[in-house]
Amino acid sequence: MNEQLIKKLLDRKESGAFRELFVPDLEKDFFSNDYLGLARKNESSNTLNKGATGSRLLSGNSIEAEDCEHFLAAHFQSPASLVFNSGYAANLGLLSSVLQRGDAVFYDQYIHASSRDGIRLSYADSIAFKHNDCEDLQKKLNKSKSKTNYVLVESLYSMDGDFSPLKRLVEICEACNAYLIVDEAHTGGVFGALGRGLVYEEGLTSRVFARIITFGKGFGYHGAVVLGTLSLKEYLINFSRSFIYSTAMPSGDYTKIKALVGGQSIAQNQKELEKNIAFFRKLNTRLDFLSDTKSPIQILEFFEPRSLQEVVLKIKSKGIYTKSILPPTVPVGKARLRICIHSYNTEEDIVLLSNALK
Repeated sequence: MNEQLIKKLLDRKESGAFRELFVPDLEKDFFSNDYLGLARKNESSNTLNKGATGSRLLSGNSIEAEDCEHFLAAHFQSPASLVFNSGYAANLGLLSSVLQRGDAVFYDQYIHASSRDGIRLSYADSIAFKHNDCEDLQKKLNKSKSKTNYVLVESLYSMDGDFSPLKRLVEICEACNAYLIVDEAHTGGVFGALGRGLVYEEGLTSRVFARIITFGKGFGYHGAVVLGTLSLKEYLINFSRSFIYSTAMPSGDYTKIKALVGGQSIAQNQKELEKNIAFFRKLNTRLDFLSDTKSPIQILEFFEPRSLQEVVLKIKSKGIYTKSILPPTVPVGKARLRICIHSYNTEEDIVLLSNALK
């Protein structure tokens, strides 16, 4: 973590205002937000459904939350982890607090809206680079006059279904002394051994400043985790507003996240998904997909939104639901048919979809 952020943490400690998480004793509760005692009723009936009662810095921290974070750090091979209530909150809280005045953040032009909002809430200078264009990023980093530079990408882009060139990005960031942040919303659970993500799969965990893994996609639940150093975790606890000022999740949610991420079925589901993606692409070799052949997100581009809508309706008439992505979510002239392949799709259904596409 850069010296400016470390200094802010030290200043917070020296001023006596340093925040730390603790597990509260609610036997004599005069500080939580459980005004009607409903969370305590849940606690008495089933500890797994215990209400949060407040933010994690107030009364909402729990043994379950801390156990979950210790597990996630070990599972994803990260020094530390911090759980947020959603992927949006994680991106917003990380970027709005870490990016400082005078810093520069270089972001892929197709980065998610939550990341854009986090950048807007910071005081950093922001510079977009062409989608997955390492040469463009290199040129712009070389021109940077900022002391601290960040590079922000996604490992898999959901509107194109293509992967980020992570190894080359790491090399560029190391050469330019920039911090790389990778949003793994669409690769967590899907790629890497036991769903550890694409950064892990490519052996880059120690060379990335921060990873964001969400649990609302591949892991089928909700919430998200920021993975990084212990200093980064301490910094977020002290300066990330979406963490500080949000009521914690119920303790059972942390237990559920831990169980899902460590589930025994992930490896088998990954194999089934991989098989289904390959089968779908084999049946549709004549279609010009934007997506990588191994992506669970398969994209066909349409110039005319009306043509796309006609196709979606025709496919729906076969009992198959797909999704049209229209401007302003994507640029004008680049409407998309978004097809998501799953581990549980049957070959019969994939054949039906493919025939409808033809």
